[in-house]
Amino acid sequence: MYKKSFVIVVALCLSLMLGMVGCARKNVRHLASDCSLVTPGITTKQEVVNYLGQPDSEYKLPEGGLLWVYYESKSTMLHDTPYIGEKIGEETYEIVKVTFNGDIVQSIGYRTMSEEDFKEIGPVE
Repeated sequence: MYKKSFVIVVALCLSLMLGMVGCARKNVRHLASDCSLVTPGITTKQEVVNYLGQPDSEYKLPEGGLLWVYYESKSTMLHDTPYIGEKIGEETYEIVKVTFNGDIVQSIGYRTMSEEDFKEIGPVE
């Protein structure tokens, strides 16, 4: 009787621990869908922060505007394989560029970029 209940308690504890590990992952952004919430000429800086979070980079533009850049890497499961992952898997970057004129979004753009291009030219080209 006690042996069976001990096994059940251990199984429940392991399930709980595995569930907690799954919840401990970093926040995942969905840049492609979140940037569709932004409307040029209408959306404010605060709304962009609400939708996309704080920008990864911020630049002052020569014509007086402001550019916020968001980027996130996405890798295939094979890319994370030790020793051979870089040869058989791939990593890409999602990039969102938001330009502001004052407090209002002037334009927004989304693109993907290969790992090589990202390392060579960076998120802003």
